[in-house]
Amino acid sequence: MKDYYGKELEKIKFIEDTFRKIVNSAGYSEIYTPVVEEFELFSMKGGEELRNTMYVFKDKAEREIALRPEFTPSVVRAYLNKMQHLPKPVRLFYIGTVYRYDEPQFGRFREFRQAGIELIGSNSILADIEVVDLLLQIYSSLGLSKDIEIKINNIAIYRKIFNKINLDEAKQEHILHLIDKGKREEALRELKGTLYTDLINFLLEQNQVKIDSLDTVLSEVSKYENLELTEEIDKIKAISRIISDFNIKVNIDLGFVRGLAYYTGLIFEVKHYKVPFSIAGGGRYDSLVRLYGGNDTPAIGFAIGVERTALVLDSVDKLQSPKKGVLIIISTNDNRNSSEKDMISYGIKVLHKLRELGLIVSLNLKEQSISKLIPSYLEEGYSFIVIIGKKELEEKKITIKNLENKSQLSIPENSIEEYVKQII
Repeated sequence: MKDYYGKELEKIKFIEDTFRKIVNSAGYSEIYTPVVEEFELFSMKGGEELRNTMYVFKDKAEREIALRPEFTPSVVRAYLNKMQHLPKPVRLFYIGTVYRYDEPQFGRFREFRQAGIELIGSNSILADIEVVDLLLQIYSSLGLSKDIEIKINNIAIYRKIFNKINLDEAKQEHILHLIDKGKREEALRELKGTLYTDLINFLLEQNQVKIDSLDTVLSEVSKYENLELTEEIDKIKAISRIISDFNIKVNIDLGFVRGLAYYTGLIFEVKHYKVPFSIAGGGRYDSLVRLYGGNDTPAIGFAIGVERTALVLDSVDKLQSPKKGVLIIISTNDNRNSSEKDMISYGIKVLHKLRELGLIVSLNLKEQSISKLIPSYLEEGYSFIVIIGKKELEEKKITIKNLENKSQLSIPENSIEEYVKQII
């Protein structure tokens, strides 16, 4: 668990602010959920890895509770408790911390931040497209669209095969967990003697598939008419074509499985060439609402790893135009006579006005001459110094020094707004 400040925190806030702006514009409403939930909420359908890395403990009433390892189950619980009466689909978003008791390493911490959405109540392929498009729009706004690829699959392909050979949910979860961990041979050994092992082996080998090459895959799976897999592969094909239309690299990987056990359909992850792990991911989970006691309700969502995304951002300054930094220097000394008090009041008035105009403004608190202050404030990122002295107070002016081009001028107080519009 880390402390964040300075440039590192600026990246995190920039990602969160960009995410919030885009999902708000798409009609999503924010939801807050507790950090602590009943352990059973996550253990019911979290998957082997998730359960093994959760913070679980008993409270003073001997209830088994956990720090949330992700948001989706909490959002579904909140939907069941308070939102079932709302018109469908329900669009929700969240930003917050999650916790996993995992071995800390590069890109993996025990406390980390997720920003995500859940779209509850639609099984339309348009819902899938909306969610994936929003995810890609966020990364485009972060300036990363040229450097990412989205890996996609449809877990319904495997669910249909497993259901045909009567694998119970626990066994299905275990097999998918093995595939997710790269233990495909072990997964196939456990399926030995069952129907469709050859088909599963064929599918697991289909990675880095081009969109047009899906026709070969369709030809193979169409031999198994009783499985009805053609529709599921067609969904991958349709969504991949739309993504590629926006010049995003698509990696169709039919051997790709995500660790969470509740996925039932489309799954996807965002990868960036700078890091070996995914920086965002999501998928369709059409059975979770029913599992928690509700009616059959389709749903899909994604979560962005905020810190992981921050790792691949070069700097926030390149992605947004920072507002000009201004330093107010009020010429005072330790003897607070009435004139100096008036200077302070005038200086604060100017400070408020500059902030209202959109500038970042600080008071100088260092007891040094202006010539000695300039190098250090340039290094801190300030662009201008505003000087308020006895003369400025009497004439109701300000002296403003441009630290970048070394120019200096005096302007009336009532002309400040006009000048600021020129420099922003």
